[in-house]
Amino acid sequence: MQQHPPLSFPADPEHGGLRFAVLACFVGVATLTALIASALLANVPFNGVLSVALGVGAAILITRTVEANLKQRWPSGRTVEIEGDTVRLALKGQTQRAIDGAQEVDLALWRFAITRRTRVPRGWYVVALAIVQDSIHVPVYTFMSPEDFNDLPLAERFVQLSAPKTDKKDAGDLRLAGQQRRLREAEVWRWNEGAELSREDFNTYLGALQDRFEWMVKPS
Repeated sequence: MQQHPPLSFPADPEHGGLRFAVLACFVGVATLTALIASALLANVPFNGVLSVALGVGAAILITRTVEANLKQRWPSGRTVEIEGDTVRLALKGQTQRAIDGAQEVDLALWRFAITRRTRVPRGWYVVALAIVQDSIHVPVYTFMSPEDFNDLPLAERFVQLSAPKTDKKDAGDLRLAGQQRRLREAEVWRWNEGAELSREDFNTYLGALQDRFEWMVKPS
């Protein structure tokens, strides 16, 4: 039996603590800069508008630098790990949940387009994979542009997640309706507990699962 080295992928690069720190930095820099600019430009017409504009501009520039540095220096502590036959989610080295890959598992692979612009461009995909064993689930996901998704070796295996209102349209196809219900349940897991990986790490994770486990789907 081929022996594979253990793998560990850092998860949640934009965790809650980091996002709060970035927001606090933006507000603080914008406010301080606007106050200083207002005092310096007291005799300039429209000084209020100029001060706010300068504050926002300075906050954007400084926050970008701060965010980039924080991402490198402040990991979430959460990891997705593959070691031997085990796939696990861990937090600071402590296992949160684990799957025994030598036993039977169920898989859910799905995707959907982002319809609102947040930190990810609108039109990009959430691409997700959940490994399920008994009542344990390990959901992992990433964000991809449509172009990157089309280059994914398993792209055709990631089922498009439909809206709940389409269930009535799918009622005549029990298999399709049941599949969508299972995927929406998996999406709840992803939303509440999923581990976000970078696109590169997600691709490596998929490849590692294919190399190590017979149950992992293969490219057509």
